[in-house]
Amino acid sequence: MSTFKTLRVATVQFQHKANDKVYNLSKIHQFIDNAISEKVNVLVFPEMCITGYWHVPKLPEHAIYALSERVSN
Repeated sequence: MSTFKTLRVATVQFQHKANDKVYNLSKIHQFIDNAISEKVNVLVFPEMCITGYWHVPKLPEHAIYALSERVSN
C-alpha cells in the first residue's frame, strides 16, 4: 500500500533593497502568493533578505535595533 505524497519545494532569489523592509517584505509576499497558487509546501528565502546584509555591520546600534522585528506570542 503506497501513501506517498508530493512535497513541492521552491527557492527564491531576488534583488533586495538594503534597509528597506517595506519593499523587501512586499516582494516576499508576492513570492508567497505565487507559491500558494503553485501549491508549494516549502518556500526558502535567502538569509537576511528582509533587511539586506552588507550595510548592517556599518550601522550604529540604534539603526540595527530599528531593523529588528518583535516576536509576539
